[in-house]
Amino acid sequence: MPSTMVTIDGFPATVDVSGPDKGSVVALLGAAQQAPAAYDAVCQRLHTASLRTVVIAPDPRLSAKAVVGILDTLDVKWSLLVGDRVGGELAWELAATRLDRFIGLVVIDRGHPRVPDPAGVVRDEHCPPVEVNTTALVSTPAARAVAKASQRYVYGDYRLVELQGRRNAQESTAQLAAEIVLRTSTW
Repeated sequence: MPSTMVTIDGFPATVDVSGPDKGSVVALLGAAQQAPAAYDAVCQRLHTASLRTVVIAPDPRLSAKAVVGILDTLDVKWSLLVGDRVGGELAWELAATRLDRFIGLVVIDRGHPRVPDPAGVVRDEHCPPVEVNTTALVSTPAARAVAKASQRYVYGDYRLVELQGRRNAQESTAQLAAEIVLRTSTW
């Protein structure tokens, strides 16, 4: 059941922590307008693989500092970071600036902040490269082009994976869970 935590930035964040108590942790930053429950099917598969999940609901006020504060409150020292679309933007920033906290990165339909998005917008021209193994899952040709260009900003193993079927929880659950499990095993 999701709980509400007050972030270090002072606003309430919805966080769903579940899975085995002793498992490696997957921290998932959700897409806009996606409650943590939207990731239940993926989390169930991850729990079967002995992974603990921390799903942080999207909020425009959520910062890298707030995410680290949430993980600190939960006593999570290391985790695999997963970012879905808007959550992917924050995930890239975290993976690039907090080498001490994340064992790897999985992003969905988002490229590195220095790479122009499909509209040509560079989100952060000063964002450092990511120095962890990274998987980029893409669901459109435009997202694929951005992900391909992002590879130059990843100093580690880089996988570019096309999502099969339509981009929705029912059709991409198994593939997303498999890529997350694979990335936790290549740490």
